[in-house]
Amino acid sequence: MAYKNTRRRKESDKSKYILPVLFGLCAIWIIVSSIKDKSPVATLADIYDWVIGQESRNPNKDELQSIIYDRDLRIDSLKADIQILENKNPYRTAIVNTSANSLNLRSDPNLKSDIVVRIPNESEVNILYYNEEVLVLEGESGQWCKIQYADKQGWVWGNYLTIQ
Repeated sequence: MAYKNTRRRKESDKSKYILPVLFGLCAIWIIVSSIKDKSPVATLADIYDWVIGQESRNPNKDELQSIIYDRDLRIDSLKADIQILENKNPYRTAIVNTSANSLNLRSDPNLKSDIVVRIPNESEVNILYYNEEVLVLEGESGQWCKIQYADKQGWVWGNYLTIQ
């Protein structure tokens, strides 16, 4: 009987290290997850991907923001390309058509911006492009239009132009 007791004691000596080792591994797992700014499950998936030699399927927050930033830049570039293609005919011309004697050419597309010059009614202008945003001004929907008149560029309300 004495022999059995010592054998049990040796087995229990080994088992007392299992819980601290498991706790330590879990702590390392959580610390690595927080450093990588990923969930613990995503960190395990990354370790698995690393072991089998694949690229990580779980990008962290900074990597995702970088991807979004790159895609936003690409979208802006494509929008600019589309706008250039739409206005490729170097300029479309239009005639100022307002009930007033002149139309205000403004520095920015809003009514509070500075007036660059007053364009006489029935003058010809070159249309550079229309702003994408459709607004309502004095009960009518329309868009601001960037134009060129007498070597000056600025914005006018597009409803006051008649395209040639």
